[in-house]
Amino acid sequence: MSFQKTEDVFLSADRKTQVHYYCYLPEGSPKAIVQISHGMCEYLERYEKEGFVEALTDAGFVVCGNDHLGHGKSLTGEDDLGYFEDYRFLVEDLHTLNGILRKTYPRLPYVLFGHSMGSFVARVYAVTYQDIDGAVFCGTTAGNQPLKLARGIASMIGKRKGWRYKSNLIRNLSFAGYNKNFPAEKDPLSWLSSDKGLRDRYRDDPLCGFTFTCAAYRELFSMIAFISEKAFDPDGLKENSWAASVPQSLPVLLIAGDKDPVGDNGAGVQEVYDRLADRELNSLAIKLYPGGRHEIFNDTMKREVMSDLIDWVNEVAAGVVAARTYGAIPFGRPEAEA
Repeated sequence: MSFQKTEDVFLSADRKTQVHYYCYLPEGSPKAIVQISHGMCEYLERYEKEGFVEALTDAGFVVCGNDHLGHGKSLTGEDDLGYFEDYRFLVEDLHTLNGILRKTYPRLPYVLFGHSMGSFVARVYAVTYQDIDGAVFCGTTAGNQPLKLARGIASMIGKRKGWRYKSNLIRNLSFAGYNKNFPAEKDPLSWLSSDKGLRDRYRDDPLCGFTFTCAAYRELFSMIAFISEKAFDPDGLKENSWAASVPQSLPVLLIAGDKDPVGDNGAGVQEVYDRLADRELNSLAIKLYPGGRHEIFNDTMKREVMSDLIDWVNEVAAGVVAARTYGAIPFGRPEAEA
C-alpha cells in the first residue's frame, strides 16, 4: 500500500446524518487533489478495494471522497440504506469535504471526479460552486429518459407506501434494457463490467446493488432532469439549461464506455459533450472506450483509463500552476522601469 489513509465524519447538510469521508495521502509532496463522487448503490472505500485510489496516489495525488447519504457508512440506521430526502444535500456534502481539504491544501489544484450518479451530483456542483479547477464526468447520461413520468411514479408510490418504501417496479423500470448488449452472459450485472470477478464482488457486497427508496428515486430523477439540456423544474415545470451554466473556464473531461447503457452506448455522453461544446468551454475533452461497459475503471481497459485520467489531471494541475505564476516577477529581479 503506497498511501496513508485517514477517516473522519462531518455533519451532513441534512443536519442529522454523520457523513463518513476518507483521505488518501501519497508518498512525498502531492501535486493535486482528486475528490471522488461515487455512484449509485456503492460506497467510497470500494474505490480503494478495486485499486482506483492506489493508481491516483501513486501518481502523486491526494484522493478524498465521502459516502453519499444513504450509502456506505453515511447512515443513521439500517433503514437509511438507499434513502435521502434531497439530492442537493449530496451536493452540499461534497462542498463541505472540499472545504475540509482546502484547509490543509489551500493551493493544490483540485479536480472533482464523478461516476454515474456521482457524475450527476458533480455536474450540479459544477454550476453551483466555483472552487474546483477541473471536473471529470464518468459514465454520465444525457437525460433522455421520460423523467417527468419516472419522478411522478416514484412520488405516487412514495406517498402511498411511504418514502422509505423500496419498489421493485421502479427498480425494474430504471434498469430495464441495461443488459440487452450482453444476452449470452445471462448475468443481470453484465452491463457493469466485462470482469466477472468484479461483478461477483459487487453482487456479494451488502453495501452494493441494494434498492433505492422511493424518496431517493424521486430525487435521482429530479437531479437528472436538472442537468438535462431541457429539463423540468419539479416546482414550475420550467425549462433550464445546465450546460449554459457551466463556467467557460472550467476544464471538463467526459469518459465512458461505448457499451455503457447509462450513457446510451456512448451516444448520450457525446450529446452532453456537444451541449458543452456549444457553451465554448476553454478546455473540453471526451473519450469513449471501445467495448467499455459502465465501470470502465474496473474493466479490461482500466490501465488505459487510469493513464488517461492521470495525464488529464496532470495537465489541469500544470495549467493551474502556470496561471498562478503568469506575469509574476522572479524573486530578486527588480520590476522593469516604466
